[in-house]
Amino acid sequence: MIRTGLDDDALVAAARRGDKSAFAALVQRHYPVLLTSCRRMLGDPERTRDAAQEAVLRAMLGLDRLADPSRFGAWLVGIGLNVCRSLLGVLIRETNSIDQSCLIDLIAPDPDPAAAAETGELAAGIWAAVADLPVGQRTAVALFYLAGLTHSEIADELGTSPGAVKTRLHKARAALRAPLHDLYEEHTDVTDQAQELIPMRVAALRRTAAPDPLAARHIVFLEDEAGAERLPIWIGAAEANALAVILDQIELPRPGVYQFAASLLRATGGELREVRIVELTDSVFFAEAILADGSVVDARPSDALTLALVTGARIQVARAVLDGAAAHRDEIPDRYEEAEQAPDDARAIADDVRRQLEHIRRDL
Repeated sequence: MIRTGLDDDALVAAARRGDKSAFAALVQRHYPVLLTSCRRMLGDPERTRDAAQEAVLRAMLGLDRLADPSRFGAWLVGIGLNVCRSLLGVLIRETNSIDQSCLIDLIAPDPDPAAAAETGELAAGIWAAVADLPVGQRTAVALFYLAGLTHSEIADELGTSPGAVKTRLHKARAALRAPLHDLYEEHTDVTDQAQELIPMRVAALRRTAAPDPLAARHIVFLEDEAGAERLPIWIGAAEANALAVILDQIELPRPGVYQFAASLLRATGGELREVRIVELTDSVFFAEAILADGSVVDARPSDALTLALVTGARIQVARAVLDGAAAHRDEIPDRYEEAEQAPDDARAIADDVRRQLEHIRRDL
């Protein structure tokens, strides 16, 4: 008889040798979390039990494919969520909508009958929005927000890195922000607390010295109006060139990419209202372009900032990003010092662009 005090590694090894009691001990240990995760996705108790039992069966048949035995719990929950997604897919195909009860427990644990109907309608809208996400983002949302897995656990389950998981979640949040905001405005009187945003401007563009020009780093600095906050963001060489063109007012023979994007917006009646730097994850900055109609477009900071300069849109940075950058500065002070002391400014970069343009003109 297998002792339940053994860790998952030992139990998986024993189960792979054919010890049924070892697998039973594994299931008994992780079944409550599996059941809760399935219930949150499906709502209906009977379908929840069916999904959990199907997940256990698949885990038993596929145990040899588990790469990390210590992650059995996360693996089992992931299988359960895949089963739930398949069941929801069947429901969507059969009814052309998602069962309205599927998120009642998640949003309001014990609503009265009137609230249940309202919440069910809201839940259906949320699931419809989630269902429109690309499969990778949809899976990350389900594992993180419904199953409660950590970034590392999701990465293990999906065979990717925690940073990639965070990127998927960021993109999913950006894609969901507009439809979910509309849903909550329609169904509730409560709006989300807005994150604190600090107005900033492009204060400088720098290029580090390097024997090989391809090894040079390019940094754009943002500052608040008082000059008390300063945020460096590392960007690519091509993006730095495009930014230098705007900062040094180089007249291009034909519209550049950002001028073209701005013209497209104007021609279609659109307007870039503002650019926000909203997240810093694993040294990667994330930005959003906010249009006049409230649409939110995920963007790289370099692209968003350059387009903001072309259109005159305001620039704002989330307080959480400034705080995260300050902590990051303490971790790698040498890189920040190199950025501050970079010798080439926007004018030097722009002069290189002018020389490149002159060579092109002569060749033509």
